[in-house]
Amino acid sequence: SSGINAEYGGNNELCIGNIGGDLFIFKNKEEKWVKKNLGMITCLGIGDIKNKGENSLVVITGEGLCYIFEHDIIPESKSAESKESKEIAYNYKQKFPLNIAQLVIADVTNRGANDLVVVLDTVVRTYSWDSDSDDRLVHQEKQSYDFRREVAAITVNTLSDGQTSLIVCIPHDGIRVLKAIRSDSGFEDWEPVTQVAKFTSPVRDVIGNIGSNVAGDSDDCMVSFVTLEGLLTMYRGDQELWSLQLDKPIFALLKMDIDNDDNDEVVACSWDGLTFFVDHKKNICKYKFEENVAIRGFCAGLYAIGSDGNKPALVYITNGHVVIYYNVELTSLGVQTLNDYPFDFGSICDHSEITGEHRVKLIRNLLTT
Repeated sequence: SSGINAEYGGNNELCIGNIGGDLFIFKNKEEKWVKKNLGMITCLGIGDIKNKGENSLVVITGEGLCYIFEHDIIPESKSAESKESKEIAYNYKQKFPLNIAQLVIADVTNRGANDLVVVLDTVVRTYSWDSDSDDRLVHQEKQSYDFRREVAAITVNTLSDGQTSLIVCIPHDGIRVLKAIRSDSGFEDWEPVTQVAKFTSPVRDVIGNIGSNVAGDSDDCMVSFVTLEGLLTMYRGDQELWSLQLDKPIFALLKMDIDNDDNDEVVACSWDGLTFFVDHKKNICKYKFEENVAIRGFCAGLYAIGSDGNKPALVYITNGHVVIYYNVELTSLGVQTLNDYPFDFGSICDHSEITGEHRVKLIRNLLTT
């Protein structure tokens, strides 16, 4: 499990957990903090789970333990000998059900505060932080939903009315959408929205809230799905925008604005490191991770190194190594023509006496003006 964490000061950090029970937090170019022997880490998430305006790191293990690490990192020991130690302590610990494999931190019940949503085999459970009495995560029993089929992946997506929906992938049974029904007294029930799509191959992963500022687009955020066979599909609501068959089976699906156009691109990574970048118009760019090794984990987002601040970054996790590509940017994913670069063609005609390399240089200068 891996994620990029928005630090209080604005510079993002990288958090990685493994099945051996080790949690690593990277800042800049170094491993800043570590916590060992947590148990088999199956998922982690970063968000304002306590709803106090600051992000927390939530770590859940296969043994059913939930740990919360706050922004103000606590050293494991305050003795003089431990001042140089990277070992940290968690701020909170709670017993959870066994075998939780996924989590999402978001306002899925549309109550104006974040919830913790976890997947337990066929059931989606919701927890909320109770700061009024016990200062603990409280399971909201009536906010659970049993699909009676194993859940492969979950994400959240914002609808045109500003409400948040929960997108759930069921292998061999397609996609389900849940929207909270609320009254003046609070949460009432889940409204299962019409099934979005059914795929011939099991859905491997899903990513929601894919933003767009393209003229003419509605306020709906987009959702992208990928199957085990590498079929990548983009949806807006119940409308399929496009589908694309990728070269390799995909294990990780994320989003990131890699060409700085204020539109999220879909980022998909295969087990051998072949990475695909796909924009809203189905333009695609590929990159092959330089090492010929199996990829154990992948993450994409904004990361900070030094004083340059948060920049687009790709994180590849191999056997014992973490490789970060920092400040990754593409000019454009689509094919560009001269029509995309308006300039005065008459200015070239006015210099018709210029020939050869000097003429090529003149045209290049006009194109970059």
